[in-house]
Amino acid sequence: MQLSVYVRHMILAWRIPYKRYQHQRLIHALRLALSVTFATVFTHYWSLSHSEWVAITVFVILGTMQYQGAITTKAWERLWGTLLGLMMGLALLWLNQHILHNNPLFFIAIAIISAICGWQSLGTHGYTAMLAGLTMCMLLGQIGNNWGYESAMRALNVIIGAAIALGASQLIPIKSTLMWRFTTADNLHACASQLAAISSHKAISATQLADLLSEQRAINARLVKARSMLGAMAQESKIPPEIMESMQQNQRTIVSSVNLLLNNMQKLPKPHLTAIEQQLLSQHFFQLQHDLRTTARLLKGQWRANPIHRHGNEVAIRALANKLPFEWQGFIWISLNIHAELFALLEHLQHTRHKWLMRSEQNHLETK
Repeated sequence: MQLSVYVRHMILAWRIPYKRYQHQRLIHALRLALSVTFATVFTHYWSLSHSEWVAITVFVILGTMQYQGAITTKAWERLWGTLLGLMMGLALLWLNQHILHNNPLFFIAIAIISAICGWQSLGTHGYTAMLAGLTMCMLLGQIGNNWGYESAMRALNVIIGAAIALGASQLIPIKSTLMWRFTTADNLHACASQLAAISSHKAISATQLADLLSEQRAINARLVKARSMLGAMAQESKIPPEIMESMQQNQRTIVSSVNLLLNNMQKLPKPHLTAIEQQLLSQHFFQLQHDLRTTARLLKGQWRANPIHRHGNEVAIRALANKLPFEWQGFIWISLNIHAELFALLEHLQHTRHKWLMRSEQNHLETK
């Protein structure tokens, strides 16, 4: 009874996008296991010739791909590559059987097609080109009399495997658009926490510093992960790749700037500030943390129009920086740059929100 309640709770939780993000590795493993098992049962039931290619195709497409956009792209590339290789292989086999009869022209044709596939495999749609050449080579190994039937069955099995993989990606979706949003949100929230420690005016112990540096490594790992999602997200959301690159650059600059502040804060001399100047500086860093956390919440689904604004105290902060020692000037200018990058990121998000917000989020925004 408790097990069924637990399973039902997990299923309900996985309907929430952020929960899927938190448990994406587990979902990926379960989806792959279920898909490969279904493919194996299907082929055993129908007793298909060369049925191993169904499960192999499922594993190749889903094995290292978590996100729906990437899975869809890879599945279609595998389908087109297989069909193209099938046509090339069948054409060569037919020519060899009826015209060439293993003369040198047959092997020259193989060399030319292989060179074309190899050239294209390093360019656009490289996976398709590689699979086309691979499928062609597999067919050319068929030296029996049933090469036409054997080739058709292998192509059919690949198509079935790709269809199973596509179905699995739709049944338990992990969209790269949502994952990029949540990964970026976690990074912005972590950066806000780091800034809170940096600007607290309290001495940071060696243990606290080690924890902050460890968190920095986690932030950078998420940054790399977010970078790997850009292509699939651009295809899913239809956001231009150059806009995605720009947003990723904004995030990278914010992370790098916080890292720079963290690594240099211990070297800063104690500044001589009046009470008003101290309050101004504290408000500046508090507002920066607030804006980072606000943006993180927006990316997690709590979107609203015009969430943050440029603040009027920027001129006063710059004037204060000019009065301080050189080290503190750089420290404050970096913090101002973080806010500028965050504002640029939000502008991109605002202009493209109809492409990356979920339908329910858009409806909620429109009703406000």
